[in-house]
Amino acid sequence: MLKIAGPSAFVDALQSVCDARGDCIKLIGLDGRIEYINTPGLKTLEFDSLGSLIGRAWADLWPDAAKGHIGDALERSRAGEGHRFSAFCPTAKGTLRWWDVLVSPVRNERGEVVRSVAISRDITREHTIAEQLRWACDHDALTELPNRRAFERHLQDATMRASKSGSRVGLLLIDLDHFKHVNDTLGHVAGDHLLRVFSSRLKRRLRATDFVARIGGDEFAVIVEECAHDDQLRATGEAIGSELRKAIRYEHRTINIGCSFGGAVFPRDAEEARDLLRNADIALYARKRGGRGGIQLFDARMREEAQRVASQLSLARGALSEKTVEPHYQQKAKVRTGEVIGFEALLRWRSAGQYQLPEAVEAAFKDYELSSKIGALVQRRVFMDMRSWLDAGLQFGSVAINAAPAEFLRDDFAERLIERLHHHQVPPALVEIEVTEHAFLNRGSAFVARALHVLHRAGVRIALDDFGTGHSSLSHLRDFPVDVVKIDRSFVCKMTGDYEVRAIVSAVVDLAQQLRIDVVAEGVENELQRALLVAMGCPYGQGHLFGGPASKDEVGRALAPTRSLVA
Repeated sequence: MLKIAGPSAFVDALQSVCDARGDCIKLIGLDGRIEYINTPGLKTLEFDSLGSLIGRAWADLWPDAAKGHIGDALERSRAGEGHRFSAFCPTAKGTLRWWDVLVSPVRNERGEVVRSVAISRDITREHTIAEQLRWACDHDALTELPNRRAFERHLQDATMRASKSGSRVGLLLIDLDHFKHVNDTLGHVAGDHLLRVFSSRLKRRLRATDFVARIGGDEFAVIVEECAHDDQLRATGEAIGSELRKAIRYEHRTINIGCSFGGAVFPRDAEEARDLLRNADIALYARKRGGRGGIQLFDARMREEAQRVASQLSLARGALSEKTVEPHYQQKAKVRTGEVIGFEALLRWRSAGQYQLPEAVEAAFKDYELSSKIGALVQRRVFMDMRSWLDAGLQFGSVAINAAPAEFLRDDFAERLIERLHHHQVPPALVEIEVTEHAFLNRGSAFVARALHVLHRAGVRIALDDFGTGHSSLSHLRDFPVDVVKIDRSFVCKMTGDYEVRAIVSAVVDLAQQLRIDVVAEGVENELQRALLVAMGCPYGQGHLFGGPASKDEVGRALAPTRSLVA
């Protein structure tokens, strides 16, 4: 603490020190008026002379929003306490600056507070950077809308306000229909342009009290507080839809795109914010399953579906662990001879002494967190089993592992899988990753494409499962590094009695051979199906004719020596 005899002594002793510092240093009298300011401070505040500052009330330099800080700081200083604050204050010429201010008491030789010293540091640059970082944390850079993080916080706050006031909150999720097609045909620059235009139109159609955010690649959310009835939520969606259906121009092209809505209302449809979001999401996908476009609000039937999903998610969280997961393996074989050429790993886990099937936790594969957990568990167990077969000198071909679309929402899916391969010393060439066509259609399809290319470069084979059941099957063969096509069992089981289906299967086999892609027919159950596949030239098959799912030990016994299961 400084103790001085008087102002002159203080100024004489510290003048050179104060002028050497870049901070703005002022002496403030007990009456709150400026008694002294150093030369750098005068320049920083952009005043022309000392005379324009000396004797003025320090508080007069600050805007009204900061005067409370000034009064509090001087009052504390007069009481013998220091105080620090940061606030905005323009200079004499209007330059906008932020200041970090430390106010301390100055005492005389008797220990009495005779004035205050205020040291102000210009933190405008730091403040600007901090504000930019805070903005970036809560906003989407492309559209400048709030992002998912900000949305979830706002939804939580809105439901809490509604609980206290007894009001309702409406939530609309908006998904752009066939947005991926725009990216695929016109490029991502066109897609980005569409998203920016979409966001601008979206903001124009909403009330000032509504909150809009971009929460996914082509998914947006609108929070409607004080939502008195369902018709209000529907009207909001219809207004947005009418605006968004207008054509968008891009480089002499016209882009027409629609959107689908799913909605839910708090507290009728959910008692917590996260459940409200989940139920609106359920409504959105019900709308898309029933035909894109339009608005679907959550209803009682969907509630039953939501309860079923919640039950499955709970089961998956509690039952699946390193100790319970035990993959089984179904062999893939040469159709003509029955010789085993590899296996597909199938999820099984023990519960109450029984093996459980994946259908019991189907919803978990659509959940990002759980699907990632299940996928990691299966991969580790499969690689451990493969390592044990390799150590035993068994020839098992390759092992295919299914990957759910939600697993790819973690952008390092490929890197984690490769790391596990290296940990267990399993050659990548012995592994296939099976993905369904739906993985390319859902949110996160860009992550899927990236992961498949990374895995393929590392030597992992890529299999396209359930081929023919999705959209744009042929384009997937062109755009992605596909090594294996698996013909869906729905085609195989019908081909014996349906000429058209048989022609489709034959055409897929011919196409794959021309593209040098392996073909596996799924669901081969009888000799007639096998004979047809042999006649078509289909090389490989999978199904109960060749063998059902087997445990690791059963596979080991079957491979020593390797044998054909078809006579």
